[in-house]
Amino acid sequence: MILFYIPCPDKACAEKISRTLLEEKLIGCANIIPGMESMYWWEGKIETSSEHILILKVLKTSDAQDLVTKRVKELHPYDIPCIMTLPILGINPEYKKWLEEI
Repeated sequence: MILFYIPCPDKACAEKISRTLLEEKLIGCANIIPGMESMYWWEGKIETSSEHILILKVLKTSDAQDLVTKRVKELHPYDIPCIMTLPILGINPEYKKWLEEI
């Protein structure tokens, strides 16, 4: 399994990406976490913004990471979105089976 961590500018963006990837069966589940405050460098100055965290759960296949990353880039409004993947060290067998059946 792979977890994707993707900050989004608002709930609507996170929902659009989640729904599209679910409909295309590229992911098994999405979690949207509201209320993150971000501080970062952009165009030479420090910026702050409110964001929603999008966590995507994907069963690892040979091309899953590339397919999801490509699609998120197409759907995300940021010029340079953060699309970070995190490897999973373990997963309960029932949840893994559920992901495999999607």
